[in-house]
Amino acid sequence: MNVLIVGGGKVGQGLAETLVRDGHSVTVIENRAEQVATLRHDLTGLTVVVGSGTDPAALEAAGVRQAHVVAAVTGADETNLVVTNLARLEYHAPRVIARVNNPKNAWLFTPDMGVDVAVNQAALIASLIAEQAEERIG
Repeated sequence: MNVLIVGGGKVGQGLAETLVRDGHSVTVIENRAEQVATLRHDLTGLTVVVGSGTDPAALEAAGVRQAHVVAAVTGADETNLVVTNLARLEYHAPRVIARVNNPKNAWLFTPDMGVDVAVNQAALIASLIAEQAEERIG
């Protein structure tokens, strides 16, 4: 499977590492030079494209047209929404996943905005913690 990840920070790097280990073809778009260097140093078996995932030229260079999955996992909801919108509506990516950073923005991450799956990290963590607390208490 060809996976395009926009955002090479902790979430993007961890996702890329997992997918490469599982045998997938992974490309990461990252615009911070120091993070690009970290990705290239720490991970093998993936392609890193320097640029912004909101730039159609960077998406094209990263192979968005061949991607089976596009995952927008930057730390900015606005960026993730632009990426998902472009991936789905302009490039017709088959599967589009977005990271939701601010729970107040979760309502924006819909199929109309190009998002198949919205991963609301705050809600996930809160749910897991509540589940574990209830399990211990009883």
